[in-house]
Amino acid sequence: MKRAWFTRSQWGFLLVTVSAVGFAAKGILAKIAYQEGVDPSTVLTLRMLFVLPVYLFGIHWFGRKNPDSRPRLSSRDFRTIVLMGLLGFDISAVLDFEGLARISAGMERLILFLYPTFVVFLSAWFHRKPIGGREIVASGLAYAGIALVTAGSRTTGEVSLAGIALVLGSALFYALYLVGMDGLLRRTDPLWLTSVVMSIATGAIFLQALVAGSLHFGQVDSRAFFAILLMGLFSTVLPTFFMSVGISLIGASQAAVTSFLGPVATLFMAMVFLGERITLLEGIGTLVVLCGVALVTLWKKNPQSFRTESGDAGEMAE
Repeated sequence: MKRAWFTRSQWGFLLVTVSAVGFAAKGILAKIAYQEGVDPSTVLTLRMLFVLPVYLFGIHWFGRKNPDSRPRLSSRDFRTIVLMGLLGFDISAVLDFEGLARISAGMERLILFLYPTFVVFLSAWFHRKPIGGREIVASGLAYAGIALVTAGSRTTGEVSLAGIALVLGSALFYALYLVGMDGLLRRTDPLWLTSVVMSIATGAIFLQALVAGSLHFGQVDSRAFFAILLMGLFSTVLPTFFMSVGISLIGASQAAVTSFLGPVATLFMAMVFLGERITLLEGIGTLVVLCGVALVTLWKKNPQSFRTESGDAGEMAE
């Protein structure tokens, strides 16, 4: 019998690792496009338009492949999909790309990584889920870490409070999406549902930019075009699907641990490709953030609950 190159678990870890690195590269590629003089609105719109055909195909493919996984959508369900999609993949993405233009790629990734802590508190508010003392401590660690990173950045004069606020808003709106879509995520194929939501969000982003007159395709040179194209493929489509398959192979909790490579990979790539440097205080803050988010993400009595709070759809907005 021919021996397989990789076991099921090894394939899962490989897919999740590639996914985490892909998501981590988003900020780097966006910064490269910004350096070429392309504004955030044009970068975001092009990124979404590049991946739209894939998600349109996903609506057909995943719906046909798993017809029983598609719920019978009521008018209320459809309104929820549209509203939550606009919050989690439209407004959230706009705030993220605007914030990324003002702060470092490493800081942006760390701040986005706070979204699981927001999910905990929003779930408690909307679904009346109790918050344990451990979750409060873990969230406090994450926020304290961001404060340390901010303080460290201030020593180099490279911090923008407006940029931090914009990315925090992005993480908050994405957390709202996860909480609001909790029911639908549990009873339908997440890949099919994500394809639907991403298609809706892409249309909204394009129309907004068109109405606002913020599309400037003439700014896009070959280097920026290639960076945005890579962002769409390597930092959007592939990690979205790879993460979902990886979770199915190794479980959400192990995938979560592996995905913590993301912020570290962003910091490393930012140093290599963008010349960004981190101070000692920023390094300490980064470790504190990772510890806090790890605790609030993995401290679950039932691992399956991770699915809607910080897993399957986990970083698709990024």
